[in-house]
Amino acid sequence: MEEEIEALRQEIRHLIAMHTASYVAITSLVATHPNPQQVHLHLVTALEAVLGSERLARWTDDQKAIVRKVVETFQHVQPAAPIDPLASMGDRDPRKDPR
Repeated sequence: MEEEIEALRQEIRHLIAMHTASYVAITSLVATHPNPQQVHLHLVTALEAVLGSERLARWTDDQKAIVRKVVETFQHVQPAAPIDPLASMGDRDPRKDPR
């Protein structure tokens, strides 16, 4: 029985780690999307479709609230500033005219 409990604990730790990695990746995707308004509209539409689906009909209100809270969190992610790795090269930036 102890081995089964430890296996379940390990699985929960793995699920938490996977959730955290997914959260980081999705947050980055939302923040760098070229059309943030489109992302937010799609999130609302997808959320309502999922919460109203037959698949989630047996889920508890607590589970559905968690889904809603997480998705709504992504709606508050602000667009990220563009990243230009070559800009840090200053005068050596190969895009600059060497005159």
